[in-house]
Amino acid sequence: MWSRFKKLVWQWRILLITSPSVAICIIVASMLGFFQLLEWSTLEQFFAIRPQKPIDKRILIVTVDEQDLTASGKAVIPDGVLADAITKISIHKPTVIGMDFYRDLPVEPGHQKLVEVMKNTTNLIGIQKFAGDKVPPPPTLAKSARVALSDLLYDSDGKVRRSLLSTEDDNGNVYEGLAIHLSRIYLESKGIQLESVNGSQSILRLGKAIFIPLQKKQEFNYGAVDMGGYQIFLDFQGFSERFETVTLRDVRNGKVSAAKIRDRIVFIGSIAASSNDFHLVGFRRNWQSENDKMAGVIVHANIASQILNAAIDGKPLLRGWSTFNAWLWILFWSIIGSCVSWYLLEVKASRKTIPGLVVIGIICTMMTIVACSYGAFLFGWWIPSVSPILALLLSAIATTIFYKQTQLELVNCQLQEYLLTLEQKVSERTQELASAKIVADVANQAKSEFLANMSHELRTPLNGILGYAQILQRSSTMNATERNGISVIYECGSHLLTLINDILDLSKIEARKLELDSSNFHLHSFLTGIVEICRIRAEAKGISFFVELDSQLPIAIYADEKRLRQILLNLIGNAIKFTDIGKVLFKVTIIDSQSENQKFRFEIIDTGVGMNQKQQSQIFLPFEQVGERNKQGQGTGLGLAISSKIAELMGSQIQLESELGKGSRFWLDLDLTISQEWFKPTQSSPIENIIGIRSQTNKILIVDDQLENRSLIVNFLVPIGFHCYEASNGEDALIQAEQFKPDLIISDLAMPRMNGFEFTRALKNHPTLNQTKIIISSASVFESDRHNSFAAGGDDFLPKPVQLNDLLKLLKKHLQVVFVYGHDFQKSEVFQTENTQFNNLGTNSEIIYPPAVDINQMLDLSMRGNIKGIHLILDKIEQEDEKYMHFTSLIRQLANKFEIKKIRHHIKSIQNIQNNKVEINE
Repeated sequence: MWSRFKKLVWQWRILLITSPSVAICIIVASMLGFFQLLEWSTLEQFFAIRPQKPIDKRILIVTVDEQDLTASGKAVIPDGVLADAITKISIHKPTVIGMDFYRDLPVEPGHQKLVEVMKNTTNLIGIQKFAGDKVPPPPTLAKSARVALSDLLYDSDGKVRRSLLSTEDDNGNVYEGLAIHLSRIYLESKGIQLESVNGSQSILRLGKAIFIPLQKKQEFNYGAVDMGGYQIFLDFQGFSERFETVTLRDVRNGKVSAAKIRDRIVFIGSIAASSNDFHLVGFRRNWQSENDKMAGVIVHANIASQILNAAIDGKPLLRGWSTFNAWLWILFWSIIGSCVSWYLLEVKASRKTIPGLVVIGIICTMMTIVACSYGAFLFGWWIPSVSPILALLLSAIATTIFYKQTQLELVNCQLQEYLLTLEQKVSERTQELASAKIVADVANQAKSEFLANMSHELRTPLNGILGYAQILQRSSTMNATERNGISVIYECGSHLLTLINDILDLSKIEARKLELDSSNFHLHSFLTGIVEICRIRAEAKGISFFVELDSQLPIAIYADEKRLRQILLNLIGNAIKFTDIGKVLFKVTIIDSQSENQKFRFEIIDTGVGMNQKQQSQIFLPFEQVGERNKQGQGTGLGLAISSKIAELMGSQIQLESELGKGSRFWLDLDLTISQEWFKPTQSSPIENIIGIRSQTNKILIVDDQLENRSLIVNFLVPIGFHCYEASNGEDALIQAEQFKPDLIISDLAMPRMNGFEFTRALKNHPTLNQTKIIISSASVFESDRHNSFAAGGDDFLPKPVQLNDLLKLLKKHLQVVFVYGHDFQKSEVFQTENTQFNNLGTNSEIIYPPAVDINQMLDLSMRGNIKGIHLILDKIEQEDEKYMHFTSLIRQLANKFEIKKIRHHIKSIQNIQNNKVEINE
């Protein structure tokens, strides 16, 4: 326990030493008054930015200005003038009148009149000066104890920030200040009395206000100030504009309404510059203004307003923190400064951050101190601001210095240690690398599993998309446009499935296990599918997409169809993505021809953004993307890297030429084998031609926890003639199998309660169902799941998304069913007519051909392999005149079968016929 404590202390030694040391220094400096003026200046700024208070309607100030003095002809207001004004004010029944004039000596004329007014005006209060050069009160008012103090308290900078509520003389007589005395009379008229809260009568209650006097050596900013009498902080209302004021002459002339005087506290005092009754105060109108002097009567009005707001409205009186609380406050921010700077230095050292992070953090913390101080001020507390900021700043600087020194010592120690134990470090590093390799292998395995699981989740909805697209293709009620739309959906879904499979290829490429799977396939159909997908993208972006196919292209080739499609779609897709204006050209040419093998060149040219030399050297690296930032986010940066690796497996390399701002040219040269066996049927007849089965009705049980997957197979098989049953888990499937005795079961793997493996084993161990055929259908891409399916007793495996042709092949294999195909005899007759008519173009007079312009345009589209464009121009010709319907129907049949060469041949024959007719007419 003790060792842990010592270790903890050693780790935090810099903070434990720096923070208290800085705090003690700041506290000592604060006690010596070094920051006193700064704290007072901060308080003035708080007053300046505080929202202005409304004008206090309970107070009226009768001012004596230079014009009043000039009119009286004397340096001070004569007694007679003052008596007249008091009489006029008294008539309107104010609550109390405070006369802020010294009248210990007569000021003729009218002194005797003023004496009579003082005797008769019972709510008139005079003043006397108690401290310094004492000024006695008016004798008449002194006899009836209607006298208050006019004394104001000054700080060391000569400003008024405190108010004196009361004090005692040497004989123990208590005298109240003018503002508190008038306020008490006003509040007593409202039924509010002054009460003592504690026995010593130091804490007083006046209505809602609690008065706590300032005490010597207990106020953080007044440690050495004389705190005689009962003092509180002065919470200023504002200058004269924040009170209702009237001039003495207006009162004498009867220009002041009774409503302004009745039931109010009325102050009478001089604001004339010659009266010299002005004082510097710790208050500013706004943060830009200088310190203006405030007339004495306005200061007393501010004190009275503060007392009334507290007693009646419950606004907290402005109070300060004790010295002890201020010390804790300084210590707290000193610790915060050390902690913040230490933490930000650690963050900066551990990773790249923005420059000046420590400075920004300290500035934000300083702003927090100011915000806390200002918030406390709004709630009636004056707390230190400058001293904690200095403590924070000095702690941060000291901590930074110590931190840098510690890091330097640590680096020196590490350097010495490395020099002494270099061999040991190398050995340890080797072991760390070995461990890191193991961790990386585990992480790579986890990544592969994650990708496989994500592939499973994506394949599940694709099963429904591709499956129902295949079912809709069988519909006989859809027109050609709808069928084309379904075909596009199927092609796009198949492409998405290909992309999902490509994600899994990442791990195979990293493990060097990616292999090619070559087969024979129809080249024109292959290229047409790619062109249609890319044309949709180009049209959506508003750019032109052109295709140029070599007229000598073979019918079929032997290659890896999926990988070649992946390369071409990636290259063309990138060209479209980075081309905003202009065109994209896709060319396929034969550059070298032999008996069996031919060298093909697949070329993509665009007018896009282009690349510089540095970008061209990086474009085939993993996760590298070039071009505009908003287009980089449209891919992962792996497409070209994977395509480049696949091209290398095919024995070639993707070439690149590019110029920044003008476009790019990608090409790939491949040696491909010409196929002669592509036409041999290797698959079942198209599923859209199957209309039934020629055998006894077969019962099939579909087991899958996903309703969509079950309904897909049911909706396909039931119209053909199968009886289908459904189960959502293995337990339910066993019950139904015992009841209905299905001929074949199609089961998913991942299911609740009893998964596919458990269900297969239970089925094969069942005494009466063990001979039932079962096909495992799953979206899992783990090869182990396929092997485990056969190990559990499965008879075959059907991957998801389900290809319905594959499903039919498995049904035919395991159930020996014979399918019934629909024969469209009218369609056969059309094909026969087509061959006859096209073989006799020169003599058949029933076919009416469209104008030569349309024929030439159709030839141009066929040369580009643009099947979609051919359909569009055929639609236009049919709309122009029905007499061309026979011609358009024949061309459309060839286009639907992707017979591009035949279309070109027939159109050229038509051109020859039209040219011959022109010559004969001439």
